[in-house]
Parts: sequence; C-alpha cells; structure tokens
Amino acid sequence: MIIRRGYQVTVSNDGINWSSSVVTGAGSSSITSITFTTQVARYIRITQTGSAPGTYWSIDEFNTMGTSPLAPTGLIATNTSGTQINLAWNASVSASGYNLKRSTTSGGSYTTIATNLAYLNYSDTGLTAGTTYYYVVTATNTYGESANSVEASARPISTTPPQLNFVLSGGQMQLNWPLDHLGWQLEMQTNSLNAGFGTNWVVVPNSTLTNQVFMPINTVNGSAFFRLTYTNP
Repeated sequence: MIIRRGYQVTVSNDGINWSSSVVTGAGSSSITSITFTTQVARYIRITQTGSAPGTYWSIDEFNTMGTSPLAPTGLIATNTSGTQINLAWNASVSASGYNLKRSTTSGGSYTTIATNLAYLNYSDTGLTAGTTYYYVVTATNTYGESANSVEASARPISTTPPQLNFVLSGGQMQLNWPLDHLGWQLEMQTNSLNAGFGTNWVVVPNSTLTNQVFMPINTVNGSAFFRLTYTNP
C-alpha cells in the first residue's frame, strides 16, 4: 500500500524559533499548492510527515506567494485646532506601510495625502476651519494595496475662546462669532431684571451649524445672557 506523502508548515522570524504548525496536509501529484492564513515571518519550513515505500520525498522547486494586506480598522479622526486633524488607526497584519486619503465629500472620491506611512497615526495640517474632511486609510506590502478602511470624518474648529459680537436692528439681535469657530454652541438664559447669572442655560437650536444667529428682542424678559461653548468630541 502506498502512503500519501504528508507535510507540515511552520514559520519563523529568526530561523531559530519556529511557530507551531501553520498547516498540515498531503500531496498527491508532482505539484502541490499549500495555502494558509496570512503570517508575519521571514522563514518558512516544510517538514515531511509521510512516506511511500521504495520512493523518496523531495522538493525540486519552491515558490512563495503572498497577498495584499487586509484593510486597517479603527480609523479615528480628531479635531485639534482650526487647521489640524489628527488621525489614528489599528495595524493590519503583514502591512509594510499605509496610505492616507482625504475628501471633502463623504464616500469620496479621495485624494492620497500621504504614502508608505510607517506609523499608525498622522497629523493633517493646513486645513480650512469649518470644513468637514473625510478620510480612509489603506495598508500596503510587496503584493499590493488593501481596500479602503471604514471612513472617518472630522471638522477643524478653533478651540480658542472667541469674541461674541451682537448688533441690534429692527426689533431683533444679531449675534455672530468668527467663521473658524463654526461648531461652537450658542447658549442663552433669561432672568428677572437685576437677578444676574443663573444656571438655566438653554442651547439655541442649530447654532453649531452657523456662526450667526438672529434673536427677536422680547421686552418681557428682564435680562438675557448669551455665551459660546465647545466640547471637543
């Protein structure tokens, strides 16, 4: 009876310490293709585990073929100032570098702004305050580039407390603040005359979407107070 020739594959980074079995199997023809999950290693070892009476087992030619890495996960975009967004993501197995891409439209098309990044973070600078930016990152290696990661977005907003200005005209009050603070929240409270500040702040609806708000002047209110607040998400 002829026993099919068997094999076991292990990998190593230094040629001394070897992994547990990556895959085992048996060949039945002159060409045997062995597939296994992506491994990070410098060396591959194939060990014979089967035999056939009267014959020998040998390797005449050996080819190693890899695949492009998987798309990175966990991409996060964080506003840090009126002109900068910081990005970070998780490592992708077998990646040798990363490409970062940006768009001002959700879903792209994207423009590559950094290539072959060795680290898992990047600071995108020189941006326009108040504009929302959308990002994806890909992983690369010798065999190609991965698909895009899940998209992340952020809007650069100045975190320096701004000057809140107002103008009275035609029975209403126009409040405005610098455009690079688009995303700050306008809050209001009304109190009896001479009562001073209280804790009854109310958010003016949709004020984070603009840098100016028109408020009707209500003479019934003794006093009205306004402030801008911002919480970095």
